[in-house]
Amino acid sequence: MEGISIKTRAADLEPVKKYAKYLMYKELVDGRHPEMLTFENLQEIVPAWNAVSMAAGIGRLCEAAQQGQVMYDVYTEEECMDDEEKKEVKIWHLPAKKSGNTPFMIVIAGGAYHSVCSMVEAFPPAAKLNELGYTVFILNYRVGSRRVMPKPLDDLAAAYRYICSCKKQFCLETEEYVVCGFSAGGNLTSLWGTEKYGYAKYHLPKPKAVFPVYAVISSRLMFEESREEFLKTLAGEGELADASVLDVPDLMTKNYPPAYIVHCRDDSVVPVENSILLKELLDERHIPARLELGEKGGHSFGDGRGTDADGWIGRAVTFLESLQ
Repeated sequence: MEGISIKTRAADLEPVKKYAKYLMYKELVDGRHPEMLTFENLQEIVPAWNAVSMAAGIGRLCEAAQQGQVMYDVYTEEECMDDEEKKEVKIWHLPAKKSGNTPFMIVIAGGAYHSVCSMVEAFPPAAKLNELGYTVFILNYRVGSRRVMPKPLDDLAAAYRYICSCKKQFCLETEEYVVCGFSAGGNLTSLWGTEKYGYAKYHLPKPKAVFPVYAVISSRLMFEESREEFLKTLAGEGELADASVLDVPDLMTKNYPPAYIVHCRDDSVVPVENSILLKELLDERHIPARLELGEKGGHSFGDGRGTDADGWIGRAVTFLESLQ
């Protein structure tokens, strides 16, 4: 969309004003709602959040919003009766810019299971994926409570079912899909690949591939200062032992999907050893996998622009298209 620059505030863009709450769901930056700051301001505060990338991602959202509806409720009113938070579970639909019988992508931003940072980590990759011929659905899932699991996994399952129930509306030619997630969203993505807690538990098809990007794979590999808080978020107070059952290394089977894994060595939030271990586990099981390691890029780089991971999306798609 023309007229969007790094000096733009997302909240000022008419096509997405009504969706602004969900661009950075439950996230605050210096006590302010991110959509009320310019992309340039956001990068000044959080250097890993690339202003040009955010502008491109929200620009793509505006283009889609000008064509019609882009956000959909995943759960019915009846399904929300047991949990009001289900009303906040949404998918954004960004159609491919060229037609083709390609899998659709479910993209999941991170936020430590306290927020969902889609403006930074989901919309920029979605814009690039659209250019490459892939329809993208961005998931807004339940976060912000103790003992959050398995709600995000339930939400991913419900989103997949909803998308497939509306195939004609979304102009989809296939129910084949890929899940791409970042940080906590990458943890969700990696868990989705397991049979015990992911796709098989919900009696759904295995994704053609997963793209875990700077993902938490094992709580045992987290930095000491953040491990306890992460476990509390997953399993609740006084139940830290239960959270360890969610460690992917203990859950992986030979039926795990192929994976394209991205991380930078200077990540100060999620240690790079998570991604290295994931690749080793996949190799041991002879599951197709690629690990892309950059030296510099930090955490929360999204589409990788301005980092050593720049261009990773195109390389991940090449890997995907090489799979039989």
